[in-house]
Amino acid sequence: MAVLEVKELTKEYGQGDSKVVALDHVSFCVERGEFVAIIGASGSGKSTLMNMIGGIDNPTSGDVIIEGRNISKMSEDELAIFRRRNLGMIYQFYNLVPTLTARENIILPWRLDGRKENKEKVTELLKVLGLTERAEHLPSQMSGGQQQRVSIGRALINDPAFILADEPTGNLDSKTSAEIIDLLKYTNEQFNQTILLITHDEKIALRADRIITIGDGKIIGDEVMKA
Repeated sequence: MAVLEVKELTKEYGQGDSKVVALDHVSFCVERGEFVAIIGASGSGKSTLMNMIGGIDNPTSGDVIIEGRNISKMSEDELAIFRRRNLGMIYQFYNLVPTLTARENIILPWRLDGRKENKEKVTELLKVLGLTERAEHLPSQMSGGQQQRVSIGRALINDPAFILADEPTGNLDSKTSAEIIDLLKYTNEQFNQTILLITHDEKIALRADRIITIGDGKIIGDEVMKA
């Protein structure tokens, strides 16, 4: 069974002569363990697609099915809980809570769910992220790359259906960007973590196993980079 099924997804803004079709009947599937890059120029519809897949916005028509559940049919409360438990979100600007330490930001999804902390898992994750020495630091005490690693840790903590990374290197220099993509690649290969990477950077997209290209709200390319 596919981890993600996108079926005839359409998003329209406005009406009549002012109507804009941001997504136009987009359909594709992502299998467990895939590393998929979704690439497109500004205004291509890739950010709109990300918002639909992440449950941040509702489609005009079509469905987003994650591990057999249609998130398009969920109530706001159901969707909020589902997203927290089943999706790992990584953003360009980290979206960390400034008053929480690295460790506390990583386990935030557990706290919001009222779950007990698995200290062994957190310790191992901090080690994988290269953040053991930064565990008790606040975001303001860390570099951009370290903050993004915390963001990745927060995304991974619940073993999500997939990680949705929206331009995760857009605010980083080239060396740090490469390190972040290396880390995502590592989680994909070592933990079989499914990853959807939204980017406009072709060099970064080439690190994925499959590239879906969006243009004018439609899929204009879907290429497997390696068997």
